[in-house]
Amino acid sequence: MQELKERISTWLRQLGISQRNAFILLGVIFLVGGLGIYYAVRDTGPPPQVVMARYAKDWEKGDYKSMYHLLSTDAKQKISQETFIRRHKAIATGISQKKIAFTSAKTNEEEPETIPFTTTIQSSIVPKVTFKNKAIMVEDDEGWRVDWKPSLIFPSLKEGDRVRVTQTPPGKRGEITARNGEPLAVNDEKTAIGIIPNQVHDLRKTSTKLAKALSIPFDQVYNKVKDEKNPSAFITIQSFKGKDQEKATKLAKSIPEITARDASTRRYPQGSLTAHLTGYIRPITKDELAKKKKDGYQEGDWLGHSGLEEYQGNTLRGKPGYRIATTSSNGKEKSLIASRSGTDGQDIQTTIDLKTQKQMLRVIQQKSSDKGGGVAIDPKNGDLLALVSSPSYDPNLFVDGMSKSAWATINSSNQPIANRAKIPYAPGSTMKAITSSIGLDSKKITPKTTYNTESGKWQKSPSWGGYYVRRVDNPGGPINLAKGLAWSDNIYFARVGIKVGRETMIDYLQKYGFGKNMDIPLDVTPSQISNNGKLSGEIQLADTSYGQGQLLISPLHLATMYSTFANDGDLLKPRITMKKGKTNDIEYWQKDVVSPEVAKQVRELLKGVVTLPKGSGRTLRTPGVELGAKTGTAELKASMNDKDQRQLGWLAWMANREKDKKPDIVCVAYVDEVQNRGGSHYLFPGVKKMLKGRYP
Repeated sequence: MQELKERISTWLRQLGISQRNAFILLGVIFLVGGLGIYYAVRDTGPPPQVVMARYAKDWEKGDYKSMYHLLSTDAKQKISQETFIRRHKAIATGISQKKIAFTSAKTNEEEPETIPFTTTIQSSIVPKVTFKNKAIMVEDDEGWRVDWKPSLIFPSLKEGDRVRVTQTPPGKRGEITARNGEPLAVNDEKTAIGIIPNQVHDLRKTSTKLAKALSIPFDQVYNKVKDEKNPSAFITIQSFKGKDQEKATKLAKSIPEITARDASTRRYPQGSLTAHLTGYIRPITKDELAKKKKDGYQEGDWLGHSGLEEYQGNTLRGKPGYRIATTSSNGKEKSLIASRSGTDGQDIQTTIDLKTQKQMLRVIQQKSSDKGGGVAIDPKNGDLLALVSSPSYDPNLFVDGMSKSAWATINSSNQPIANRAKIPYAPGSTMKAITSSIGLDSKKITPKTTYNTESGKWQKSPSWGGYYVRRVDNPGGPINLAKGLAWSDNIYFARVGIKVGRETMIDYLQKYGFGKNMDIPLDVTPSQISNNGKLSGEIQLADTSYGQGQLLISPLHLATMYSTFANDGDLLKPRITMKKGKTNDIEYWQKDVVSPEVAKQVRELLKGVVTLPKGSGRTLRTPGVELGAKTGTAELKASMNDKDQRQLGWLAWMANREKDKKPDIVCVAYVDEVQNRGGSHYLFPGVKKMLKGRYP
């Protein structure tokens, strides 16, 4: 110790510092060091602006846990981390928040603990929301922290309040028209004036104002709203039509807590004529609502069923509106944060020509009890000119309400709602034109290919056992392709099918669209080659080739296939809608199904069905009209020996004026249960009338 003192003393003498001054210097050093340690301990970390900036950044990222760590001690005592995170997530989800951003404003130097900022919220249900707010910062043991309150989310949000998102009704439903603008599904426009209970602060005062404006008793308004059990329901007080709708709009603006809503009803001016095309709408059921709630449907909404009302429902239906508001604990709205009104749905113009639609309906419905379907296509671009089904129904009944007897008819075994134009059936001999095109294009046959079918029955070999392909009419002697088609010879086309072979037949039928969904908003069931999509043997191949077996084709698909012969071998995509004032361009479902030469050959062969002696369509000849056609009678029976057989009478035809080069329309129609009624010839009178009406 003595030695240490001597060394310090020597060191001070060398520096020229007296012992007294040395003690003063040492004191100063300790004082400064102590103050440094003191202020280091007292350092409160980043200033309030920096802390708030970090809080805002975490909020933008959705890092609610990090946000909670920046809350003051007092704030943490009032709200748990779990509740804090859950509330922020719930609000962000409820308002469909896509993005939230914060912009800081200049802080008042006299109040550095108050930090102003602007919140901008982008939501998928309302326009961009921007509002000013402020954060209060406090200094506690951990430094500057956010003195959190609910108002930091929305300025009007106080303790115990809630954020409510309410869906408001969609705009008007889009209307449906025919190609020339005739109405098919329209809105009978009405505007309803009403009250939503939880959006009214003083019901008595509001009811007084509305009753006076409408010249109706106060109780008629007040009691109706007061007795409503659902506080968010829209209570209609009065509806307005026509010119009076303007009065409803003015009322809603003059009395702040009054709401005006579209209360239009649907009407189908063409009734049963276009019922299967338009479909209908009706109030949504509880089961449907459970499935559709995710799409914005609510109790009391109308839902499309069948036809375009269903399959173009998202296009026709207006988009709902939304209100985001703060409410008190009792559900009363306090402050509107943001809103967006519902938007109207889009109108749809169809390709349907009403004149042709009426003509086609007469073809298949000579009696009101007739069951069948029909389609007419423009072969130039695939436009559907007609789509009919019988029996039909009045879609207005679903809007206006129907009697028990009407409901019983709708649900009867005749199935009037079923759209038979898009359901696959056995096509009978109308398939023979398709088989002709496949045989010619695959070069398995030529127009001169001849078979002798005069025996009236045929089987390829004894391996077929007791099964024979049979024909009814037997003109005798060998026949070529033209006569085989004109006389509708089953044996001829069974032999063509066998020569084509199973693999080639399936390849071509797939090119024709078998087994494929049709890109048209009517949910058309795909046609089938067989139950399993294959041809299991030569007998099934033979039967398929003349339109029997397990082959099923819808009238819509068959008409589309026949249009290939009028369109140089290309299979067009059928269209049911068009843009207003514009003609549809050509869209192909499958190009080059057969060659142009083969398409022309089949077109000429179909003319022979009408012009050749003993042709099955000879009585369809009409002056001034160039016509090609193919008849078909499909037999539906449990076995070959079943005498009580049901028959479908088919007719496919294409026509144009004699001076024109190509058909301007392709049609397919069938009627069910034509046994003992002339088979496919049952359709002839209606077709003759249609041809005379189209080509006067």
